[in-house]
Amino acid sequence: MLLAEYTQNAAPWCAHIHVLSGQARTKATLAVAWAAASTQQPRTTGHSGGRNLQQKFYENRILDRYTAQEPKKVSLRQLVLFGRQLTQDKLIASANYVRTELPVRLAHRISDFQFLPYIAGTNPHLKTVYDLYWRAFDEFRKFPVVKTLDDNRRLCDSMRKNLLEHSQVIPQLGMGVSECADLVAQDDIDRFMHQMLVSRISRRTLAEQHITLSDQFDEDLRVHLGLRPDEGYSQMNVAPRGFSTQHIGIVRADCNVARLVHDCALHAAGLYEDAYHLPPGSAPQVIVEGSTDATFMCIPAHFSYIIHELLKNSMSHVMQRFSASLDDHVADAKKCEPVFPPIRVTICSSHSDIVVRVSDQSGGISPNILPYIWSFTHPLKARNLHNFHSVPRMEARMDEADVVSPLTAFGFGLPMSRVYAKYWGGNVTVHSLPGYGVDAYVQMPRLGNAVENISNRRYHIDATTTAE
Repeated sequence: MLLAEYTQNAAPWCAHIHVLSGQARTKATLAVAWAAASTQQPRTTGHSGGRNLQQKFYENRILDRYTAQEPKKVSLRQLVLFGRQLTQDKLIASANYVRTELPVRLAHRISDFQFLPYIAGTNPHLKTVYDLYWRAFDEFRKFPVVKTLDDNRRLCDSMRKNLLEHSQVIPQLGMGVSECADLVAQDDIDRFMHQMLVSRISRRTLAEQHITLSDQFDEDLRVHLGLRPDEGYSQMNVAPRGFSTQHIGIVRADCNVARLVHDCALHAAGLYEDAYHLPPGSAPQVIVEGSTDATFMCIPAHFSYIIHELLKNSMSHVMQRFSASLDDHVADAKKCEPVFPPIRVTICSSHSDIVVRVSDQSGGISPNILPYIWSFTHPLKARNLHNFHSVPRMEARMDEADVVSPLTAFGFGLPMSRVYAKYWGGNVTVHSLPGYGVDAYVQMPRLGNAVENISNRRYHIDATTTAE
């Protein structure tokens, strides 16, 4: 009776989920029963708990129409060129592209949820993400065609609301996959997590780019019309003939790598000095060398996250390895030399690529951990994902580190950095020098010609047969 009640109140999308067979199905059923008996609390069904089978069939028919469509991928260069000489007609065209593209990309990820094994489908954290995605999908697919600037502002308001609501997706995914790590094959759940995060980056990129272009267009239009900031949009529904702006949104066409590395280093150093209650300047020095005048096309928020995470890893492990030196330094206040060996950042550039190497003397990575540094869910790392319980929202941005102690480990930063890099056709690799340190390499296309690296492949995931 208890099992029947639990499964009846499980996540509503489980009606669509791939059904397990044989031994895996038996173990999944036992696991559900055990979970229900442990909590003795029925699971809530959320906004869609009362749907009948006919309604669910209708919803999946709608979803299938969108999963049959391929995402229309873009490159950074396309985003930059589109933003230049931005007119009202181009802004409206951008709005309708985003309006029709977001539900397609959401539909593919909703479909991935539906092909999870039942035991993962009943997880409340994954159900939360599923419900967020379904509501956003339903909202954007029903949004009317954008014809005016006022229509566009309403679309931007809708996207802002969804961006804020979806800031809980990463913590919910982290907690969900950590709880499923022993129930679903590691490689499968890692692929699922990778797909979710790549698609999330792609949707936020489209939304944030269009919102920024719209805000910049409205501000320039307000100045052009001589309107005060406190005046409403009633006089701004149609731009004058020939009016255009020269903005490119969230993309930087000539981002200076050395300056960005310097900003990330200062930020990371401040975090660790605050966490360890050290005076300013005590953290490991970051020396930037090589092609320090190199520039490339990027979204600074994406690249900053990658560099910041690598520098945080280096600083953390260098400070841990040489903590005894810090104690001696504090005991002898007259010492002026640096406490920790420096972290060296070398920038190299070619016509087509930018490569950044972050070298430290942290002692290297343990051979027991090295094979799994790119995994989200390996048992050595999955336990850190439970720390997401203390972080209700996360958008994977550098400035979020201000509200989370750098001493709190999630096991998330390094694989997420690679996700960001691969999304734009780059990569992050790590080489461990046992007993000495670590060299981390970031390779990114320089010209912005690479289109988004997003896949529509649906992974067929089975529950693991090794979970006892």
